Amino acid sequence: MLIGNKVYLTTLDHANAETARGWVNDPEVNRYLLTGQIPISATAEAEFYAGAERRYADRTGFMFEIHVKDSGLYIGNCGLDGVDLVHRHAEIGIVIGDLSQQNNGFGRDAIRCLLRFGFDTLGLHRIEIRYSTDNERAAYLYRSIGFKDVGVLRQHTFSRGRWEDEGVLDMLADEWAQLRD
Repeated sequence: MLIGNKVYLTTLDHANAETARGWVNDPEVNRYLLTGQIPISATAEAEFYAGAERRYADRTGFMFEIHVKDSGLYIGNCGLDGVDLVHRHAEIGIVIGDLSQQNNGFGRDAIRCLLRFGFDTLGLHRIEIRYSTDNERAAYLYRSIGFKDVGVLRQHTFSRGRWEDEGVLDMLADEWAQLRD
């Protein structure tokens, strides 16, 4: 378990797969997901969980559930994917699927937990995060945490019938060392 100030992160629990599937199939939630808006079936969600377990065992990906620290409420998922322990880099992904729990600082705290895990536990050197450039809230959040702009992947995602640019930000271990609690 990874413990933050407002949230704690646990490994994925198959019992919550249908809740997670409901979130990623909700147009209000998946609007800015870089994975797209193709509906996910129960079988596909089960395959995602199985794949996440394989990546965790292989140490190439670490997926977690986000729970509110005070209540234990399950509100989203996050993780480090594309973990490369040789070149020491990874990419963060996050979704606060429970819309009523957005804008409460839970996403910020979950990302900080992932940064602490990635840099301090796994010994990573670089962690990146990506976002749809239409998602100004995400860009503001990531920059306010300390991520630096790397660039833009032009027309990289196809979302709701149009091409969208994808922003790329990153943080290096020495930058994290200056920011961490």
